[in-house]
Amino acid sequence: MQYRTLGKTGLSVSVIGIGALQMGNCTLEETKTILKEAHEGGINYIDTARAYNESETRLGQALKELGLRKDFILSSKVIKRDLPSFQNDFETSLKNLQTDYLDIFFIHDVSTAANWNAIQKNGILDYALELKRQGRIRHLGISTHDCQIGEQIIKTGLFEVAMLAYNPTNLEVEDTLFPLCQSYDMGIVIMKPYGGGILTEARSAQMGFSITAEEALRFAASNPYVSCVIPGTDRLEYVRLNIAVGSSLLSMSSDERKKIIEKIDIKVKDYCRGCGYCLPCVKNIPIPTVLKLYNRWQVFGGTDWSKMHQITEEYTSSVPDSQTADHCIGCGQCTKRCPFNLPIPDLMKAASANLRRYTSSK
Repeated sequence: MQYRTLGKTGLSVSVIGIGALQMGNCTLEETKTILKEAHEGGINYIDTARAYNESETRLGQALKELGLRKDFILSSKVIKRDLPSFQNDFETSLKNLQTDYLDIFFIHDVSTAANWNAIQKNGILDYALELKRQGRIRHLGISTHDCQIGEQIIKTGLFEVAMLAYNPTNLEVEDTLFPLCQSYDMGIVIMKPYGGGILTEARSAQMGFSITAEEALRFAASNPYVSCVIPGTDRLEYVRLNIAVGSSLLSMSSDERKKIIEKIDIKVKDYCRGCGYCLPCVKNIPIPTVLKLYNRWQVFGGTDWSKMHQITEEYTSSVPDSQTADHCIGCGQCTKRCPFNLPIPDLMKAASANLRRYTSSK
């Protein structure tokens, strides 16, 4: 495994880590197996968040039973924007992770001016800095999906690590936040190297082009500004891929990078990355599931009847009748939470108008 220094933190991090968004879907034994394999393969960075359902709980128990807490650089994130809720979530994170400190603590998804203002005015930033002074967090980070807001945040000089989205479909940070972070000696952790899953073999085929997960990982990790890449990792085969890529030659020529970018042909403008930040829906609609199916329909609808049949089958079997797109009331709460500003109520209407269901899911 290759290691890089995480900016001014001085931490030596594995170039590929573990993104634990979906770890809560694993059993305790599955989680222990994943972490044990990761540790043996040299991975030493795990990222989770209070918003990731049972992820923290599963990780905390697994790390305790394996006795590996101090062997991993552990980070978590809190997304609340009022101080009492933020404080409560931080304490809950420590309790769930069964630790008395976090190596890195991120203020989660600060991607709008309103959020950045709230964090400064509501006492959240001061509270986070106090946690660092107390030693309850070792290092303070920020995660953002917006380059303009990110620039304002980085220039405060208060943060040590930036978590940024970067992949062959999302290149804006290359010429903006990457060099800015370097000038402030901030470590860079990359989220969404698979673009929410679309830059993997199975999903890219569903969207009408072809790329491998290994290519996407190598693309992100080969950028010299990047300290660590954290792909979603909730299966043993994903851990093994992480280890293989992190232990291989990561350099990539400009021609190789260009070829990867050019082979990606996303025909859908407003496509879902599957992050799940839009949830929960007040009508219990599984928004990412519906949108992924609708995105596939946008690519193949009316042109490939075999794939349309498959989409219909999946919509019928995976989405209950009481949670289909037509139940959307257009409240817009999901749109406010979406880091990519997708017009979700409009997409739900379009999905309802175009996705078909079989009369029986049996």
